[in-house]
Amino acid sequence: MKNLSISTFLLRMRGFMLAVAAGLAFAACSEDLGLSENSAPDYGDVPFENADPHQTWMTSIPVQVNVNVGRAATITAQTIKGEKSYVLHCKRVDGNDVLFVDVPQSEARCFGLVYDDGETPRQYRRIQLTTEPDQVIEATFMPEAAATAPARISGPAKAATSASLYGNSYIADCGYLNFGSWAWDDIAASLTEATNPATKFISLIDYEMMARGQLLQSGELEAHETVYLSYLYGYTGQYSSRILGYYTYTTDYSDIEFHDIAEALSLDYLNGKAKVQYQLDGNTSVWYDANFDYKDADGLPSGQTTTSQSARKGDDAYNVLKVHEAYGDRITAVRGLTFKLDIPQGAKYGFYLRTASALPAGQKALFKAAGVPDERLPKYEANYSHAAFNLNGEASFRSAMAIYDNFTFMGLDDGMNGGDFDCNDVTFALSNARGEKLIPKFTEQTLESELNKGTLEKHPEYEEAPDIADMTGGHGNSGNETDLQSWTLAFENAGRYIDFDFNDVVLEVTPNPTTQKASVTLLAGGAESRTEIYYGERYLGEVHELFSVGEHDMVNTVVGGISLDPVLLADDLEWPASYTMNTHRNLFTLKVYDDKGNLKRIVNSDDRIGPNATYPQVLCIAGAWEWPTEHTKVHDAYTLLGAWAINFYDPQYWNWYSMPSHGKVMPSRRK
Repeated sequence: MKNLSISTFLLRMRGFMLAVAAGLAFAACSEDLGLSENSAPDYGDVPFENADPHQTWMTSIPVQVNVNVGRAATITAQTIKGEKSYVLHCKRVDGNDVLFVDVPQSEARCFGLVYDDGETPRQYRRIQLTTEPDQVIEATFMPEAAATAPARISGPAKAATSASLYGNSYIADCGYLNFGSWAWDDIAASLTEATNPATKFISLIDYEMMARGQLLQSGELEAHETVYLSYLYGYTGQYSSRILGYYTYTTDYSDIEFHDIAEALSLDYLNGKAKVQYQLDGNTSVWYDANFDYKDADGLPSGQTTTSQSARKGDDAYNVLKVHEAYGDRITAVRGLTFKLDIPQGAKYGFYLRTASALPAGQKALFKAAGVPDERLPKYEANYSHAAFNLNGEASFRSAMAIYDNFTFMGLDDGMNGGDFDCNDVTFALSNARGEKLIPKFTEQTLESELNKGTLEKHPEYEEAPDIADMTGGHGNSGNETDLQSWTLAFENAGRYIDFDFNDVVLEVTPNPTTQKASVTLLAGGAESRTEIYYGERYLGEVHELFSVGEHDMVNTVVGGISLDPVLLADDLEWPASYTMNTHRNLFTLKVYDDKGNLKRIVNSDDRIGPNATYPQVLCIAGAWEWPTEHTKVHDAYTLLGAWAINFYDPQYWNWYSMPSHGKVMPSRRK
């Protein structure tokens, strides 16, 4: 080695140290600790420079709902897509009031309003989102607007008699119950036309229930369970008589009784009432009959009114499918002709759809094998919810029951010896004494059926049922509560150099409009320096300390790296009903420190950087979200993000956050 002068040695050492410093600065891509304040940030190909001026970087549309009610009621705004519903806002309203709602952008492009005054049946309304920046909705609910089942007004429906064992006694007392128009969407999804529900594992296809009794508000136990059964949906080419009914028995089938309810197919109207009615385009003053199979050029039903007595062949409830196909999201409310069943406490029960044909020998043998004595045998051929009673066909099932967050559906096939097995030729909604969805207690035989095995593995909640103590006539817990809407806050904690992976701090925030509190959970931390989380002035913790890892460790951001469960930071954050996620998220801030403990920067949820201040430092995403892996730019992980950034109100990009690129995101770590 040559001898170097001291000055040459120092110069070379200085160059070496600068090179090391520069290398360290660019190796830690989530931080900008090696950049001077004058260094130009590298925004690369991130497509945010021309962001929509309305862009909030939140995957939701702010909506103002002006509510008018004729009686004090709870108004709930909720999502309505799929099997699960999520509460967006909930408020007790008396007279006129305003709800400010953050509605998630999604393929649904709509949300639901639910009116519940605790006395009359609930009312449901679909609200369609527009592509305009200002969304103000007028929503009026009046108690008399929900035509109730007459049994609620005039007392119990006429009890079925033993004569109905032979199918000649109907329950004549009936009225309407209201449902959300998304009930039709849900049935179409769970009981898809010409699709075998046994392959979808959404519904039970072999089932009977048990009546538990119910408590009055006074605390008195009623020795029966009220079940409201409402016509709702269906599609068939059948014009022959098909009579809906239910059967009851106690411990075994030796005392089985069969109770006809009403004609399901051959009659267009029952006592002058259409089996199903609907409203269009938010017009609450007109109900249209669902019994139609054509429409005028203006898109409205021809000559259809609530008093129409059309006798056209085929104008029947099965054509509800055609209504749904014709009008789609324009249908804002639905109501079905409803019957009240009073099932004795402890009795087991199921449903059937019968013909006018005599009981065939093969089906008679099935009943005899089940222990039904000769004097209790049904008189007619029928399809049953209990598969063992059915003739021939694929596993012998002819019925299906699906339980969604708002509605419980029962569907039956009209074919006695086969068919498409879609179980939607006639479908009905089942409600409890309060007009909420029925959550049945299924029999052990149902829960042990091989036909239901796949569904029960996917939906173990079918094995649960509310206790009698919760089945009151008032506001008790009936198991009908929907989940709260959560939001993901994904932060970048760097100020000048930024890698746009939005995983430096990932939080789940869940507001509860009833308690006016919110919970916050830390899901991931890709920060490589000390980063503290605050909610207003409240200190929630330092990311690495919360995960109990080293100050430079990253958690849940690298495949094969450190993987830890989420950490609850607080469940009592103040969240007044007058605030929304769109405004209140801005109380979340980060404080970022350098290695010497000096405060380097504060990151606010509404911060913007870059050219024209259009680049966000925080994304707010509705629900569970799979954030990008370390050093993966968010627009590479989600290829529609750039188009959404530029076209915030274009619905075709609203669902960008549910379509990640394979291998570029982390699986959600929610418990």
